[in-house]
Order: sequence, then structure tokens, then C-alpha cells
Amino acid sequence: MTCDVAFTQDAHLAATRHLLQHFERGALQEDLCFALWQPSTGATRRTALIDEIIFPLDGDRDLHGNVSYNPEYLTRSLDLAIARGVGLAFMHSHPSPGWQGMSETDVWAERDRLAYPAGATGLPLVGLTTGTDGHWSARFWCRDGRQMIRHWCRQVRVIGPRSYTAYYNDDTTPPQPRRNILKRTFDTWGSEAQATVSRLRVGIVGLGSVGAIVAESLARIGVSRFTLIDPDVVEEHNLDRLLHAAPDDIGVLKVCLAKRAIERSATTEVVNVLALPMSVHHDAAYHAALDCDVVFSCVDRPVARDVLNYLGTAHLIPVVDGGVAVETKPANDRLLSAHWRAHIVTPYHRCMRCNGQYNSSMVVMELDGSLADSAYVATLPAQDRDRNQNVFPFSLGAAALEVNLMIRFLLAEDWWPLVRQQDQQFVAGTLDVINAECQPHCAFRARRARGDAEKPPYLVQSVAAKPRCHPAAADLRPWWLRFVDRIWRIVRWSGS
Repeated sequence: MTCDVAFTQDAHLAATRHLLQHFERGALQEDLCFALWQPSTGATRRTALIDEIIFPLDGDRDLHGNVSYNPEYLTRSLDLAIARGVGLAFMHSHPSPGWQGMSETDVWAERDRLAYPAGATGLPLVGLTTGTDGHWSARFWCRDGRQMIRHWCRQVRVIGPRSYTAYYNDDTTPPQPRRNILKRTFDTWGSEAQATVSRLRVGIVGLGSVGAIVAESLARIGVSRFTLIDPDVVEEHNLDRLLHAAPDDIGVLKVCLAKRAIERSATTEVVNVLALPMSVHHDAAYHAALDCDVVFSCVDRPVARDVLNYLGTAHLIPVVDGGVAVETKPANDRLLSAHWRAHIVTPYHRCMRCNGQYNSSMVVMELDGSLADSAYVATLPAQDRDRNQNVFPFSLGAAALEVNLMIRFLLAEDWWPLVRQQDQQFVAGTLDVINAECQPHCAFRARRARGDAEKPPYLVQSVAAKPRCHPAAADLRPWWLRFVDRIWRIVRWSGS
């Protein structure tokens, strides 16, 4: 189980303002504070979510170049953590930039003085250090028998309204070396940005027409770790808009098709792809998604979007959602309008329910099977019915909006204009920016950084099944039978 830390930007700014206040005035003086953290537990990663800092009161600490806390400060912070049912984090500053190591005094203070009493919360002590440049480093102190063992975190993430910053531990997660195959990418946005992109674990939920293009784009720009989630197989009606799909691929799992394409197109030296042929509201897929640093929502079903709302708000995993809506005129068989959108979901962005992508009644209808009943669906208002019209160029536009919005979120400086949502109107030829927030009564507002304390109540218990994503050549039937079957599929497809 790996370890990470994720901050809301509010907590990050408050903590760094306090910890670096003396350095910013020119004094060589460290500082400290405590914080509360909520666990977010994925399949292979535990993340400490930090949204609340416990600042010292007068007399709570002694400043003497180094800094020390007084017992009353620890007791007050520990009592608060136990009362809230959350973990305790300890933060201090160092007078140098970058990812920080630990002195013997640091280890003694965290391991011997803090880790054992922090165990009263039922969760490990999380220690954090910030350098003079605001760069965070972090570790978990976990009990192993009678001793406390330090587990260095892989990264510390900060999620805000305008930007998403990751501070990496180069020892556990080294940056991707510059390669000639990525020369134009490095030259476009620089080594620092590429180091962030290459070390992300990216989830893609829905590997249909939009998700397949998203996957291809990310493989080309150097993303090396993917989690793909989709229960569906390729069908004949997918072939006009599903990237890489051919008649031979009918019946193949979409995650397998995407996995093969990523491995073929990847520009990294090593690429890791986890393919899960199940819906994201299955427990195994849900926890696999919690291992991701960013998730692309390429789905058109309300339950999946509701699940991903939890990831974006409760678990501080930015979700980039998108979709295509098309209206036709049946009377004269013409296109009336089309638009596609992309938007980010975090505690600082509007959730997908307030965005109008779905509503609670649609979630209930999908769970009880009503949305699979064509007779029932026909009685619904037009806005609540599935719209399956789409073409490859429209999917291409939606996928481009999603990927570029994610890249912008990773590269953005604080002074860049705020962009929460972009809507492309095809007929009007306009691109609108919408920066609305959640409704005051939105339930997801209260789930901010709550982690494991908030999860969808309808998760289906399941075991993660790893599909055998072999190429078509792995078909063990006789060659002549495979040849006849291929000819039949081509003839049937071309004649339909």
C-alpha cells in the first residue's frame, strides 16, 4: 500500500503562510503546526486528505531557530482528532527548497514523541515538511509490532480552483527522462510540466468514442500509468466512431481494445495499464479509481457520474467530465444542433448534478432497471432520455476539450483566468466559458475532503477481474475458421 497526501488549496495556503512567515521576513526561523486528516483508501494507495489546520495559540510553541511544541498543544490537537474520528498530522518548515529529508531530531520528534500518542486516533501519524519554496514532503508513521516504521509518500497534491499541483518524491517516483520521441512535447511546455504529466496515474471511466480518443491523446503525451474502467464490448454500431475498432474487434472488451492501443502508441519507455471490465459503481473498480491522480469521465450514465462526483469532492481527485449532445430534425432527416462540453469536478468546481448532467431520480431509475425499459423511457421528459446520436468528429471535439482542460489545470499559474467549464456550440461556432458553482443546498458541498467517510451507498461488492487482453492472433480456433468468420463479419458490416 503506497501513501500520498492531498490538500485543498485553502489548507495548503493557510499552512504555508504560517510555516514560512519567518523566512519571508528574512529570519532564519522554522515553525510548526498540527492538522487533521481524513483517510481515502484505494485498492493500493492510502491518501491523507487535509482540509483543516490547527494553528498554535500563544504559548503553544517555542521559537529558537529550530522550533518545539508544548504538551498542551499536542493534547488539544489530539483531543480534537479523536473527537472528530480523524487522523493527526504534524507539519514543520525547513530553511531550504524542494522535497525535504529528515534530521535525527525530526525523526525523534515524529517517531518517538508523536507517532505513539497519535495512534490513539486509530490512524497513523502523518508528518509533513515544507521547504522555503512551498514544496511539500510527507511520510506516514505506521506501527509494525512494537516499533514505528516510516513510509515515505510518493507525492503531495494540492487541488485548487485554478490549478492542480503535485510535489513528487524523486526517490520513489523519478521523473521521466527526456526522450527524442517526446522532443516536441518537452519543447512545448517544458521539463517540469512533463515531469508532472509523466508521473500521473490517470483513470478513464468509459472507453467509448470519447474515452478512446482521450486514452490515445494521453499515451502520446507521455502518461505512463492508466486505469481503464468499462464493462462493455465493441458492437457493430460502435465502428463508425470508436477509435481503433474494426470489424474484427466486435465482441472485444472496450478496455482491452484501449489497452492494446495505449501500449502501441505509448511514448514512455514503460507503460502500465490496468484494465477493469466492470462498471465504476462496482466496489473493486471504485477503489481502483481512488488510486488515480486524475480521472476522465467519458460516460453517459447517471450512476457512473454520481460515483465520480464522490471522487472529485470527497476524495480530492479531480474529475474531468465531458459529453456530446445532438438534436436532429426527424421530419427532414437533418442535423438541428450539436454541442459538447468539458468541465472539472473538485470542491472548487460545480458537481455534475448541479451542472445538469444528471439528477437523483435518474440514478434511482438506473439502479432499479427503469432506464433499461424502453417503454418506461418513452414516458420520460426529453431531457431525461438517453441521446445516442453522435459522430466521430463530435467525439473528437469533446475529447480534445477534456484533455486540454486537464493540461490547462496542471499548467495554470494563479493569474490565469478561471475556467471551470467550456461548452462548444457546433452550429453557432462559439466556445463559452461557464464558471458557475454548486447550488447552496448541494449535498456534495458537505462531502468536501471527507474521504472514506463518504461513499456511494449503492456500491456493488465484486472482485476485480483482470481480463485477458490479447490481440486477435490469440484466438485458438483453426486458421480457416477464423478466416471465414472474418470474411462474414466484413460482409455483414458492409451490407448493413
